[in-house]
Amino acid sequence: MAQLTVFGYRYRPTPIHLVDVRVKLSILVAISITTLHAQQVGLMIASAAAMLVLSQLRLPIRQALHELRWFLLLLLAVWMIRCLNTPGDPLIAWCGLELTRQGAVVGAMICWRWILIVCFGMGLTASTRSVDISAAVEWGLRPLLGRSAPSVGLMLGLLMRSISLILTQAKEIADAQRSRAIENRKNPLYRMKMTALPLMRRSFLSADRMAVAIAARGYSEYRTPHQWRFKRGDMIALATALLLCCAMLLA
Repeated sequence: MAQLTVFGYRYRPTPIHLVDVRVKLSILVAISITTLHAQQVGLMIASAAAMLVLSQLRLPIRQALHELRWFLLLLLAVWMIRCLNTPGDPLIAWCGLELTRQGAVVGAMICWRWILIVCFGMGLTASTRSVDISAAVEWGLRPLLGRSAPSVGLMLGLLMRSISLILTQAKEIADAQRSRAIENRKNPLYRMKMTALPLMRRSFLSADRMAVAIAARGYSEYRTPHQWRFKRGDMIALATALLLCCAMLLA
């Protein structure tokens, strides 16, 4: 049986799981926007909050780092570009290229912000079912899109479910290729081809089966509406997030 990914739903008896999904989405948007404008002290406060959320959900840090390795490589590339393009005091000079101290600081701040946003996003996906997220998106977009809101909510729910499915399939293919010693081949293009092609094939087949399953169940836009219940704990969570955003901006 395939291992769960860090982007999948994990049930645990925590207060985060009990918060209304609409509140959690609002909190994620507010904290993400605040994180993009926060400075060092504010980012330290957000980091403490992210560590508290991840510790409550007990997400495996090692597995998260492994599954986010390509995203971390992208952040490293962004940091290098900032170091090279930002003028300032040179730290390293080689063959006409200079890595500046100001660029290193700016690049580190950018990477820090995006890592925090990803951590809060993992907290949302780990504590909320994809069907609840799609229902919340449908509820929020209904005043704007009208009858098209259920379709948008369904597409978002399928997208979130597909990310977890693709990561699971990629792990299974990597294990199968490792058992066949494909990773010992010296040609990186061959290794990439032997991984990418089966993954694309399985992804398209999964999407086709999902479409057939939706059609077989007679999906339509006229479904039973989700029963929303706004509790006192949701108000407390919203107020706490508001105070956190204020502290991040004012710090």
